[in-house]
Amino acid sequence: MSNTANKIVKSSYHIIENMSFNENLKEAMYCKNLTTAQLAALSGINSGTISNYLKTKGSIPPADKALKLAQALDVSVDFLVNGFDSKTLSSIPQKSPFPLEVYKIAEEMTDLQKDELDAIKGVVRVMKGKEK
Repeated sequence: MSNTANKIVKSSYHIIENMSFNENLKEAMYCKNLTTAQLAALSGINSGTISNYLKTKGSIPPADKALKLAQALDVSVDFLVNGFDSKTLSSIPQKSPFPLEVYKIAEEMTDLQKDELDAIKGVVRVMKGKEK
């Protein structure tokens, strides 16, 4: 990851240290707008089991279930356990007003030239003006 991308990730994501598995799971679900029932359908894990993970602080599920949850939420097991993915230097935006996709797009734009970024800003301003 480039230095610019690294700066964007660090400035865009709010990393909360010492969050427990259940808090990280709640955050990932919140950011993906998923209910317990929806996560159960995606992961193949019973919704009652997921509810227990959400309620129990300090408890980490078996590795196979943690992996299924991570895959369903499109995060790493590292994120669910630590709240931060040490391999990609990223986390889920913490209660961000922006969808996760916005952060992914921002990361892709780190190699663009200034004039290209200015053009994108112009398009965003035009689109925002049309929404009003």
